Amino acid sequence: MPRLFSTLILYRQTVTFTLTVMISIVLLSLSPQNQVLVSRSVMMTVLTPVQQVFSFIPSFFNLRQENHLLREELVTLQLQNADLRESTLENLRLRSLLGFKRRPEFTYLPAEVIAHDAGRVLNGVVIDMGSRDGVRPYMAVVTSQGLAGRVVETGPLSSLVQLLTDRSCRISSIVERSRVKGTIAGRLYDGLDLMLPLRADVRIGDNVVSSGLGGTFPPGLLVGRVQGLRIEESGVFKQIDIAPVVDFDRLEEVFVVVPQAEAGSDSMSAISSSDYQSLLPGRVETALSSRQ
Repeated sequence: MPRLFSTLILYRQTVTFTLTVMISIVLLSLSPQNQVLVSRSVMMTVLTPVQQVFSFIPSFFNLRQENHLLREELVTLQLQNADLRESTLENLRLRSLLGFKRRPEFTYLPAEVIAHDAGRVLNGVVIDMGSRDGVRPYMAVVTSQGLAGRVVETGPLSSLVQLLTDRSCRISSIVERSRVKGTIAGRLYDGLDLMLPLRADVRIGDNVVSSGLGGTFPPGLLVGRVQGLRIEESGVFKQIDIAPVVDFDRLEEVFVVVPQAEAGSDSMSAISSSDYQSLLPGRVETALSSRQ
């Protein structure tokens, strides 16, 4: 086969002339109609591949434009999907907040965390509710999981909340199972400490709640769970490691606990226990938007 191609290339002019003469003789021997049919068949055979090549060029540009439009649509759908996921997570959090245990002697003022207080020694966050909404210093701040902290400063439109993990925060608490009382102190991003007598009845996994002593925190709010026990060097006290139930790194929506005596006309956005029971989960956004 290679030798045949070499011979054809070497005598290409002779071969071309011979084929041309043979085609001419064949065409002359045919009738005019047959000549047209043969010419058309030859032209179609020769030109079809060329036509396919040139027709691909506009198709290529059309495909490129269509691909660009599809990419834009994909990005738009991805952004919409991200918004829907965020809305779903927010809806779940708000439903959980509505499921928080209510007490008739308190109302619960819904608020959102708008900033983390990173510029002070205090370990706290800033919420979007202030004195104009009825927030006062030393009011407790809770989430659906449990106690988060207390208000320490208020402005007209915002308030500073001291978190439980702040070193200066002290909570009068009680072990829920054995009713042993003590004071919890923050360790700054490293859980909570509870000092109890050596013979105090405390076990791993026990729930620790607020006792209500001092009047700052309502009684029965879940603070954390016992995750470790160790005896001090003096051998007189137990140091209890408490794991907070609130995830402070993901704090977004909270409630300010307002005593009924202070929930007046200046706190129109406060929601009472009966109001919470009447609210449907789908109306949470309406309740929160009423703060405006």
